[in-house]
Amino acid sequence: MGKSKKRIFNRNTDEKGLILKRDEVVSLVLHAIKSNNINEDISKYISLFGITTEELLEEGADFEEVSAVKHLFI
Repeated sequence: MGKSKKRIFNRNTDEKGLILKRDEVVSLVLHAIKSNNINEDISKYISLFGITTEELLEEGADFEEVSAVKHLFI
């Protein structure tokens, strides 16, 4: 392997993006719903991970809070 390719591969392994786990995203969405601070990123997380209302209710959200923002869920 040439020097250029080796540098490119090493550069790509050093640049790591944001790593999110499903349980972290569920708690993040739950916190945003409870604090009434739903922004574009939260709605993207909901659609990206396919978070359901039942999942949030099991995590500890109130039914009224979830039903108020039910338009965000699939």
